[in-house]
Amino acid sequence: MKSAHKKNRGFTLIEMIIAIFIISVGLMGTLSFLNVNSANQTETKNELIAAGLAQEGTELARNIRDYNLLNGKAWDMGLASTCKTIDYGSLGNTHACGDDSNKIYVCLSAASNFRYYQCASGADGNTGFTRNISLDTSHKAADGYIIIKCTVIWNGRTTTAQDFLYSNNY
Repeated sequence: MKSAHKKNRGFTLIEMIIAIFIISVGLMGTLSFLNVNSANQTETKNELIAAGLAQEGTELARNIRDYNLLNGKAWDMGLASTCKTIDYGSLGNTHACGDDSNKIYVCLSAASNFRYYQCASGADGNTGFTRNISLDTSHKAADGYIIIKCTVIWNGRTTTAQDFLYSNNY
């Protein structure tokens, strides 16, 4: 009789329920971690894009200054205190920043090799980022520099880059 009893051994219903509960708690923890990680990756991506757009705004102003120096013009030509927008198009013939308050949004243009440019809010390719560039020219005459401040806003968050443009080229 003892040998017949050993053949019928197996898991009871309670043991199966406990095993399923333990496995589902582990899976829920893993899925929750993956969900939070995915949201953090999206936010980190946006922070990096905003930092790049802010740095690009200051570099475009620096490019205007460098263009002026290389072409024998006044170093601050086209860099007025009313500068609100600069994009890759401003490095064309005019080499100046704009003051169009409608063009604070940042768009992505597939037609121009996916370059960022400043556009009106309803334009195609709007990325949800806004960029505003301000130039503090109060130190220009006495100290020979301009302070560039570029602010990028997205989803209620703000990233700012600040740089100094000097009248020399070193």
